[in-house]
Amino acid sequence: MEFWAEMDRAELVPTYGSEDSGCDSEKQSGIPPGPSVAQILPRQILDLSDEVLMLILELLDPTSLLNAGSTCRTLYRVCLSDSLWTRHCRFFFRLSLCDETFPPKDAFRLLYIWHKVYSTLPYNRQLQDLLFKTCPPPKYWTQWLVLEEMVPLPPVQLPDYEIEELWGIGKECVLESHRVSDDQSTEQLYKYTWKELHNIAVLQHEHLGNVMKYVLRKQFVNSHDELEWMYHQYCRFRFQWMFAYWLFGVSKPCSRNLRRIYLWWQTYSKKKTFCWGTAGCDVQYFASLHHVTEDYWRGKLAKGDETLGIRTVENYFSMCKSLLAWILGRSWGRLKQKKISDPC
Repeated sequence: MEFWAEMDRAELVPTYGSEDSGCDSEKQSGIPPGPSVAQILPRQILDLSDEVLMLILELLDPTSLLNAGSTCRTLYRVCLSDSLWTRHCRFFFRLSLCDETFPPKDAFRLLYIWHKVYSTLPYNRQLQDLLFKTCPPPKYWTQWLVLEEMVPLPPVQLPDYEIEELWGIGKECVLESHRVSDDQSTEQLYKYTWKELHNIAVLQHEHLGNVMKYVLRKQFVNSHDELEWMYHQYCRFRFQWMFAYWLFGVSKPCSRNLRRIYLWWQTYSKKKTFCWGTAGCDVQYFASLHHVTEDYWRGKLAKGDETLGIRTVENYFSMCKSLLAWILGRSWGRLKQKKISDPC
């Protein structure tokens, strides 16, 4: 690479006093040639000081910052700077990490992974099994749920010391009106909704940023293998999960209407479309019937943004619905009503 860089400079940047520059007068006058432009300018970005590199890296988003840090050891060291990730924590989560012992990069990574995984709850069966199998969920997942105001779980019944440990709410803030009388239990249980506990925790810690700090301190010593595995599953199947949820996760009347529009004027197999919406249906086959859904399935729509991409798919079929209603309203629309199907 150094060789090709020097060759490019020799071809594109003529040096002062060279034969190709046409400065014969300087040769005759005996004036020594000056330094070349290639000798004045830095040869590569790694020749810049760390302070200048920091100013450049501050312009990058977290994903670009990680990609830059994976190129070489020097950029990895600079991209690991706490000031860069503290800035991202403040911008994305409104979290100030000035006096914390855990690295800001790890804090940003855990919060980012959790929010991405929790956003898939409506269509992530694996996460649903973890959270809905028992109430409350396992302690590790309950600790993460402390950050969420809206949790689709029934109210929890916990002793005051567990509420204090998980949410950081002092025993003096636990109201006796929420106490549950249970003769079979030797402990004093208190019944709260998740939203009530979240609001009390925010008041106890003064704002949501301090709640995040409290949860990070608790979770920093734990192993996050299961959470990371969930995130890898999200990165791998997020388009497929979202598409299946959009296609089949509606009411029966809406599903019949969507199926009618989705299969209109398409050559399809009756055997594969007969099991529409069941557990054994081939979702990938349905996605292949339209170019827009096939691009979304492969992650090529909306620059890989699954949320924006599914909105594009919705707008596309909304336009198809309007077009279909216009065609059927015309006198010649009856000739176009026959569906094209493949008997095989």
